[in-house]
Amino acid sequence: MRQEDVSLGEAVCPSLLAPCPLPSMWQLYPGRRYRGSDSSFWRIVYHIEFSGKEDMLLEQLPDPEGE
Repeated sequence: MRQEDVSLGEAVCPSLLAPCPLPSMWQLYPGRRYRGSDSSFWRIVYHIEFSGKEDMLLEQLPDPEGE
């Protein structure tokens, strides 16, 4: 995943956004895990910022309730 600053455009309803394999919102959970808006759990494997750009590797974790 790479994050770059882009100029703002017109506001769009989430239901009108193109499909994306990543959740649109994240919440930090205990154990340095993140829960996505789709209830999936993730952890950051690698993260670096260089010259105003961020590069990140995410790993999707198994559902803790499914274990």
